Amino acid sequence: MFFRRMIIEKLSYKCKKINNCYVTSVDTPLKCKSCRFTRCLEVGMKLPPSNYTASELQNQRDDELCSLLKNLEVMDKKRTEKYHSFYTTDNPSLENILSCRKELNSEVMPESITPAQWSFLAIYSIINHFRCFDFIDQLDLRDKKIIFQMNTFKSNILCGAIRARNEQREKMVTPAGQQLFPDILVTKFNTSRELLNRVCCQVVARLRELNVTKEEFVLLNVIFFCNAAEAHSKSAKIILSSRQKFYVNALFQYCQLTYQKSAPSRLNDLLSVYHVVQKSTSEMQYIGIMIQGFIPNFPIKKLVADTYMLGTSRAE
Repeated sequence: MFFRRMIIEKLSYKCKKINNCYVTSVDTPLKCKSCRFTRCLEVGMKLPPSNYTASELQNQRDDELCSLLKNLEVMDKKRTEKYHSFYTTDNPSLENILSCRKELNSEVMPESITPAQWSFLAIYSIINHFRCFDFIDQLDLRDKKIIFQMNTFKSNILCGAIRARNEQREKMVTPAGQQLFPDILVTKFNTSRELLNRVCCQVVARLRELNVTKEEFVLLNVIFFCNAAEAHSKSAKIILSSRQKFYVNALFQYCQLTYQKSAPSRLNDLLSVYHVVQKSTSEMQYIGIMIQGFIPNFPIKKLVADTYMLGTSRAE
């Protein structure tokens, strides 16, 4: 059992003497675990393959998955808390935030916050969330800027949709319950109400249809964020592809544990959520461009313009 446990759990001990306790302790039980393990190897002990060993290894992999999920859930909880409790009137660009680790000035949250302000706060909380992942530190500033430009908005839509689903809503709204888009788009500029409703509802509907769990959501969020862009450097593409495969494998392992034989189809269903998120992203960007054209003085902060790919900002 001692030898099996050392191998399976990858334990490591150091001898307090000179690594020859099995020579100096001939007449007494060998208490030094380091020398005991060394002696086992010297006499040729090997761990035979067995179902029991496979089971132990599987349990170890399951424990690693549980640890990963717990960490992702803690990180996402911090993101949510930041979104609901932090407020600032600062107006940084994406490059300002990525090139400087300094936090924005925290201010007292006002009684009323506009949807445009909520949008900025959501984007800022998501950027802070993903900056904590180790693979982001492996990217240079240019590649960091590209990934946050391309994928922050998508993450914002997914996070907004899961919040709506958890609140038993059929469409995305701000944390204060406000509509995402101003009524003037319909009443004055004849924008399609069907388009506005579809953008706010379609991802929520898909999450409700699949009954996506908390564990599946936190994994999908990072899987989607790891999508590399054509403009990324070769090294960045390798890093992002590697991390994306890691999280996809973790999601498949979770599906195997939860859904057994239907794990492959469940994985495909979950990954297909990306196409709905992508569609909503494109339609929201179109609406954002319309807002800029119809309402020239509409306050769009630099960070929102950078991550929604709207080009210019007007908020000061």
